[in-house]
Amino acid sequence: MRYLIVSDIHSNLEALQAVLREAESQYERVICCGDLVGYGADP
Repeated sequence: MRYLIVSDIHSNLEALQAVLREAESQYERVICCGDLVGYGADP
């Protein structure tokens, strides 16, 4: 089983969606280590 580990998203939804689209066929699970909200794409 392959895991995608992400962190420090900081409200950059566009970047997160791009990563998840690319990873969808390659990983079975996503683990988020935190910092989901914060500055946004352009702090």
